Amino acid sequence: MGMPEVIPVCYYGNLAKLNTSWFNDNPGRRFFGCKKFGSGFRKSCWFFSWFDPPLTPHSQIVLFGLLKKVRTLEN
Repeated sequence: MGMPEVIPVCYYGNLAKLNTSWFNDNPGRRFFGCKKFGSGFRKSCWFFSWFDPPLTPHSQIVLFGLLKKVRTLEN
């Protein structure tokens, strides 16, 4: 899957930023979020929208194994 043809707009009217999740529930899954999310901006924008479809259970297991190997090599 490549880049999106349409980039969503956050609740403040800004183009959303494409990010990658590294949480255990959705490793490697890309999502759109406000550029100001988590930046200490006094009025947080909670805009969030998945870009990638959910991973299959098999894909999650494979990705977890690869991430574990990478982290082991980095240490």
